[in-house]
Amino acid sequence: MHYFQQRYLREVAAFPALAGLETIDLPQKGLLSGIELRVWGTCGAGFNLPDVWLHDRITRIEVIVNGSQVVKSYDARQLLAMMLYKRTPHYSHDMKNMASGSCEEFFYINLGRHYHDLDFMLDLGKVNDPEIRITYNFGLAAAEGWTNGVAMPAPPSYSVICHLLRDSDVTPRGYIKTAEIARFNNAALLQQNMNIPRGPTYSNLYLQSWWVNNGLGNILGHYEVNINSDDLIPIRTNVQDLIAEIIRMYGLMEMTQEFYGLAMQAYPWPMEVGSTNGEIFIGIADTELFMMDLWGLAQPVPLRVVTTGALAATNPLLRATIRGGLPFDVAAIPLLNPWDEKTWINTAELGDFWVRVEETAGAGAGVMKLLGDEVVTSYQ
Repeated sequence: MHYFQQRYLREVAAFPALAGLETIDLPQKGLLSGIELRVWGTCGAGFNLPDVWLHDRITRIEVIVNGSQVVKSYDARQLLAMMLYKRTPHYSHDMKNMASGSCEEFFYINLGRHYHDLDFMLDLGKVNDPEIRITYNFGLAAAEGWTNGVAMPAPPSYSVICHLLRDSDVTPRGYIKTAEIARFNNAALLQQNMNIPRGPTYSNLYLQSWWVNNGLGNILGHYEVNINSDDLIPIRTNVQDLIAEIIRMYGLMEMTQEFYGLAMQAYPWPMEVGSTNGEIFIGIADTELFMMDLWGLAQPVPLRVVTTGALAATNPLLRATIRGGLPFDVAAIPLLNPWDEKTWINTAELGDFWVRVEETAGAGAGVMKLLGDEVVTSYQ
């Protein structure tokens, strides 16, 4: 019989300060499929400036074993994107940024290719000192180029729940490690190679540039995957072709946000490309949203007064369901398919392996990052 025990390590525990590092020891045995992190708190009093969200304030989530060996390492935005790419739908019933209102987000760290993967799990009995580390700053009022945020008034609370496979004769083949591989600062017309370390087998690679007005749609001219110094270039496309292929592979993704908005103010939408048309609630009479498509993290909210057609001067409550792609500006490189091992790349068999990025004339601030899913099948 296979079943997953949901074991609470912390339940509604309080972060000790507005900023710091929280470390929670994981169990010493068992097959760990995933870790659930729930964070609940209260937003600051800024009425129409939702530029910094709860997920912006969790700056690093790490799963560490053997003292310093990284199993998972990413910020909370990247984790939310990874959930969607790993077919783990996002659910946060209180995901909002409203003046002095409650907010809550549910994060799930997959140790496999997807939710409750029976083939890939972390065997806690084969490692020492497993722990999860959460680095946070709930006092942030600016993040990644957005500068109109408001600090949270008090440290929020959190829960940590391990999903452990019990009463099973299953022997996992390994686990999936996720971490940043390379990065560089964006610049106009920059051409940059990001080298991928030789040795590991990768089941997926991801590009990300999360910065106000400098999303992938605005700064990525072309990208290519290069194997053995131009001996093989299996993929070279522009950003629009990249998005189309991602949607074909992974389908449309969806997230919901709720906040007070101001007409023609740009906000950090959780999807870089997509649409909110017909899927937005405006909590004030005589105000509506113009048809709105998302692109490049540079979209102001076009609100108008219904009776006059004039630009709205009020700060209505917005509840928007965004359906599209590139969650938090994370783009999976469609050369690899995480569910088809024949597409995985064993870098030990290559002379070199890198991703080349060519940026547009409009590229400016921000950081281009390359993340990877590494298939780990042996324990050190």
